[in-house]
Amino acid sequence: MLIIEDDTALAALLEEYLSAFDYDIQVINNGEAAIELLSRQHFDMVLSDIMLPGANGMTVLKAVGGDFVRTIVVLMTGYSGIEDALSAVKQGAYDFVSKPFQLPEMKIRLDNAANYQALLRKVQGEKNFDQANQKAEQRAAKIYRSLQAGGR
Repeated sequence: MLIIEDDTALAALLEEYLSAFDYDIQVINNGEAAIELLSRQHFDMVLSDIMLPGANGMTVLKAVGGDFVRTIVVLMTGYSGIEDALSAVKQGAYDFVSKPFQLPEMKIRLDNAANYQALLRKVQGEKNFDQANQKAEQRAAKIYRSLQAGGR
């Protein structure tokens, strides 16, 4: 998980707390640096503040691309309203958390996001398996027809 938070105390607290639950965490405090890092390295999950130096959290969200199977994004902010939350979700965020929050609440939200992503990946894998199976059946039928046409 990539945590993007310019409040170093909060970032350290989140890293320490979530690491105890086997989250593999990297912390960065600048939106532009986060976008650069995301272009070079894959993260299953991004937890980002909206108000950041460099690029803001919404710009980070756009850079990730909105593909929950690949990377799921949870945004957090101290300046929230329901309109902000709705806008963030419409633009591709999985969830929107208002600061201040309780650490157990954040863990539950992140666990839910991770479980949702795992389910999406399972469904995607099943679709890929079904598609591969259909292609194999089509190839087998084509080979069978060509063998029959050849008199074998």
